[in-house]
Parts: sequence; structure tokens; C-alpha cells
Amino acid sequence: MKQLGAKVPLLIFLGVVSIFLLGCRSDLDCNKQINILFIGNSYTFPLPPIIKQISGENGVDVYFETAASNGWTLKKHANSEITLSAIRQNAWDFVVLQEQSQLPSFSKAQRLEEIHPYAKKICQEVSLSGAKPLLYLTWGRKNGDTQNVPTDTRSMMQERLRVGYQDIANLCGASIVPVGQVWESLSSSPDAINLYTQDGSHPNAAGLLLTSLVFARYFKGESLVMSSKVDNLSEEIVFRLAEIANKASLKLE
Repeated sequence: MKQLGAKVPLLIFLGVVSIFLLGCRSDLDCNKQINILFIGNSYTFPLPPIIKQISGENGVDVYFETAASNGWTLKKHANSEITLSAIRQNAWDFVVLQEQSQLPSFSKAQRLEEIHPYAKKICQEVSLSGAKPLLYLTWGRKNGDTQNVPTDTRSMMQERLRVGYQDIANLCGASIVPVGQVWESLSSSPDAINLYTQDGSHPNAAGLLLTSLVFARYFKGESLVMSSKVDNLSEEIVFRLAEIANKASLKLE
């Protein structure tokens, strides 16, 4: 597995990888294998091992590599020979692309300048490699992007992110894994679960699990089967997050 630069602190993992699921059922194709390259930053690189674990216990064998580093943008990846070489291995079924967490929520003029040329370059490389580009639609920050929009809220930022990623998808002919929309639905509910670490941006154990469940369900193409435990999370929370992921729409409305 390849990674670019320094890792986020190990506390972000919070033991989530110790997840136990029911074994492969008789009605699943237990030999299904998919190869995935994940490109992004600190929102990306804790995820692949968890996605692999959940997917494997649900009949999907995931092989992955990761090109991710703190704060990296698609512009940096588009100009990185390490990232481009990883794409050009011609080994991937999917290449997952995650932009820096704020940029897709910026104005259209900013997105056209700071995202679109580089997303297009990467997506062209992905298409040439024979893989399918997938956009990882991330979540609004817990209190919105008040650094750039003083009156912002989480929900307002999420809507801007949705629009920004949809524009990238249209540009690239890419599909979207709408993780942020699932987060927003849960965070807006009366019995919301906190998905954030103290910085109000990165995912805690519950956030990592929900994100990974959404990806695993996308790759499986049907509901996931879960049974038991995740470190630092109660069984009730684990099952509720699994239920949310299974019931969530994976298409943007």
C-alpha cells in the first residue's frame, strides 16, 4: 500500500478496524474481487483497511492501494508523479477521488480554477487506465466552514459540497459515493449520533465506520450483513450505523 507523506495520528483509527461481521452467505458471490486505488488526504487514508474488512466479510475481496497525504488537493495529485504512476498501473476497477474538504464548497468561479482542470486531468488518466472514477462526496464540517463563510452551518456547507461534487462528476463522467449526504441525514435527525472528532472536521470512530459502511455497500451493490462489535462503539451504535448505511439512498437526489 502506498501513501504520500505523513499519516494522521493513530487515534483517528480508534480501533475501528477490529470489526466483526457475519461470514459470507450462500447467496453471495464469495469470490468477487475488486481492485481500488484511493486518492485523497486525511479524510481518505484511514478508510481502506476498514472498507476491506467489511467488504471481505460480505463476500467482496478488496485489494487497495492509497495515495493520500494531509491537506492534499486534486491539484497536488494531478501534478504528482507518484499519484499518476499509481493510476497508470492498469490494475484498478475503481479509482476513488477525494478533494480537499472545503474546496468543492467554494464559489463556482473558484472551483473552475482550483478544481476542474486537475480533476479532469486525473479522470482522463483513470479512463485511460481502464478504471472507473468514483467521487468521494465528503461531509460539511460540524459548524460549517465559518473560516470562509462566517454565518455558515453544517447543512449549508453540505449543500455546497453536493453541488461542487456534482459539477465534478458531470465534468468527468464519474459516479459519486454520497457519504456526506448520509452523514447529513443522520446529523439532522432528532436522535443524531456524533460523527466528528473534537476538531469538528475529521471523523471519529462512528464517522469512520459509517463512511466505510457506505463505501462497502456501494461496492457490494446490496445490503450489508453485520453482527457484532467495533472497538470504542456500543453494539447498539454499530447496528444503527449499519442500518442507516443499508437504508440510505446512494444516488444524489
